[in-house]
Amino acid sequence: MNGYLLRSGEGVTDEDLTAKATSERTGGALGLAECHTTTGAPPHIHKNEDVAFYVLEGVLTVRCGDDTWEADRGCFLYLPRQICHSWDVNTLSANLLIISTPPAETDERALTAADTPGPETSGIVWC
Repeated sequence: MNGYLLRSGEGVTDEDLTAKATSERTGGALGLAECHTTTGAPPHIHKNEDVAFYVLEGVLTVRCGDDTWEADRGCFLYLPRQICHSWDVNTLSANLLIISTPPAETDERALTAADTPGPETSGIVWC
């Protein structure tokens, strides 16, 4: 495994996510995706990975278990596996980094999975 550089606009893109670090590229250590979104995500659980957000622009309302937070530019959020969470964009759009460990949501295979509530997909269970 070697280090690598991805410039702005580079990575594997699927709609509003661009994978910058995948399991294959990091030896399974972590995943990282840049997300440009106007919506958010419905309630779901990641069975096998922890997820973290770093907000670059915009304002989000994030729910994790019994907690609800409003997060704006510069905020970091940690969402542990096995806990139902969701998020909404409160501004016209939001840009954030999504970190996954071990990589799954940010992995190239997960980017092609269905992103609407339904049966379990890629270790994600809708709640």
